[in-house]
Amino acid sequence: MGAIYLFPRLDPAVYKIENDVSLILDILEQEKILLVQGSAFNIQDNNHFRIVFLPREDELQKAIHQITNVLEQYR
Repeated sequence: MGAIYLFPRLDPAVYKIENDVSLILDILEQEKILLVQGSAFNIQDNNHFRIVFLPREDELQKAIHQITNVLEQYR
């Protein structure tokens, strides 16, 4: 089994993220998906997070949809 890592940058003109830790906690609390905030990797802005993909494709698609639901709250 392998893993895929994704380190997306969210467009600050679209998503109003003041604190990346709060974003990650919101996603964890609301959707039960654990991500890692960009600041954990010494990224200075609040617009990055890391995703590790391990599940089956159908579970991955569901998780991406759930993350999108939380991101909509930051628009």
